[in-house]
Amino acid sequence: MNIEQTLLKNFRELPPEKQQEILDFSEFIRQKTLVKPEAKIPQQQAENWKNWAESQPKNSPDLPDTALKRETIY
Repeated sequence: MNIEQTLLKNFRELPPEKQQEILDFSEFIRQKTLVKPEAKIPQQQAENWKNWAESQPKNSPDLPDTALKRETIY
């Protein structure tokens, strides 16, 4: 018996709530393997951030001090 057949056999023997748990977990694993963040070293990340910041318009208004207060953020 191969892995797929064994998995199906075991799955069918479980109660519905356990089958749902397996379904949820398998979906989590599938999504995790689909999303592959770019592996960047901190120096590259810092350079990318610096380049982005420098590309922003210089004449845009600054945020008011109240926008950076903890109470405003949450």
